Amino acid sequence: MNMMLRSLLFVPGSRPERFEKALNSGADMICIDLEDAVLPRDKVLARQAVVSFIKQHPGICVRINPTSTDTGMQDLAALSANKPAAVMLAKCDNVEDVELAQQLLGCAQTTIIPLIETINGLENAAEIAAASGAVKAMMLGGADMAAELGCEFSYEPLLYVRSQLVVAAAKAGVSLIDVPFVDIKDQTGLDQETRKVRALGFAAKAAIHPNQIPTIHQAFMPTEAQIEYAQAVMEAVDSPDAGVVVVKGRMVDRPIILASQRVLALAEMVNKNG
Repeated sequence: MNMMLRSLLFVPGSRPERFEKALNSGADMICIDLEDAVLPRDKVLARQAVVSFIKQHPGICVRINPTSTDTGMQDLAALSANKPAAVMLAKCDNVEDVELAQQLLGCAQTTIIPLIETINGLENAAEIAAASGAVKAMMLGGADMAAELGCEFSYEPLLYVRSQLVVAAAKAGVSLIDVPFVDIKDQTGLDQETRKVRALGFAAKAAIHPNQIPTIHQAFMPTEAQIEYAQAVMEAVDSPDAGVVVVKGRMVDRPIILASQRVLALAEMVNKNG
């Protein structure tokens, strides 16, 4: 089962004064970052701040350091006693990374979000996405992936990577989150890229500043016409396997029914969360 998200807002683990502000940003989920956003000298204090925050606000995501590092192991040990709703695995390369994290966390209810940002991770993406029932979403780490590939960190050069991840996530039935748009002042560019990744098959886009959340949500919002048509489709059928019917002069079969279900689920989330 996938996660219903449009947005995920990153906040540095070394800036605990920003945690509450992030919660009030309107993002569907916040992710406190213990990896790239935290200097090595600040890792211990950041981890302590995150654990303290989780005790009051367990419904968050925490990005940990790679499981191949001592710091990542220390992150998992700390979170095993104070579990967040989700744990994002930086530089997830294989199924073993997922299995190790789940084992050390000791809780099947904690969602695992593998962050695919290496060539090895991309090659193993299908297996990673299907590794465990705890994996309900997967995310593209575009900056590290671009650095490893030697390509520009922008939409077109990473289109092949995005397309591969869309296939892997869809096959496993998990949501796919796109990398943040790093120019926080360029709302037009953010809107354009978000609409592109939505069209490609991504379910959500990450953000690095609260001012990006409204633009992301608007880009993922179904139109009134799409909602109206999806409602008409679902009124005409009783299941995705209803066969072929005609709705408003258009032929409707299983793919259209499934797409209509997704539109209505997203519309329901919009009505619930704003």
